[in-house]
Amino acid sequence: MFIDKAIEILEDLVRDQPTFSPDDRRDAVKLGIEALKRLKDIRHFGEFGAVHPLPGETKRRDNEREREQ
Repeated sequence: MFIDKAIEILEDLVRDQPTFSPDDRRDAVKLGIEALKRLKDIRHFGEFGAVHPLPGETKRRDNEREREQ
């Protein structure tokens, strides 16, 4: 699935009455999960320097970061 399509579907999913099929919604959620895993790895290994928090993302405290690893 293309990223732009996944974004469109995920935005649709949070509306009161989604219009995309359950299969499309599932695929978009799976892609979103993989994207968040990749972002987590990028931040952990510092491949691209500092990565700013995503809009709506809760900022972690240092001690929470240690427990997650």
